[in-house]
Amino acid sequence: MGAVRLRNLGEAVHLYAPPDSPNSLPVDADQVITVPGPVNDNESGDAYICGEGETARAFPKSRWSVEAPAAKKTTAAAKAADDEKGGDA
Repeated sequence: MGAVRLRNLGEAVHLYAPPDSPNSLPVDADQVITVPGPVNDNESGDAYICGEGETARAFPKSRWSVEAPAAKKTTAAAKAADDEKGGDA
């Protein structure tokens, strides 16, 4: 299934429920959130459709942008193991 990282391009917003609800997710301007994927922007020309079936949600392209996955941090141990294998680190 995966996950999708989205950046809020607009003002602060509350997702999923009204601001006073315990189910509300406050998202600040320029904040990046992670939502269940996959993303399918072909179903609607003006929104990213994230998730599948009944849990799918639309995020307007005018307010959200898809961010690249977070880069994996390389630990010293992983780098040393890669070096032993002859990797290009």
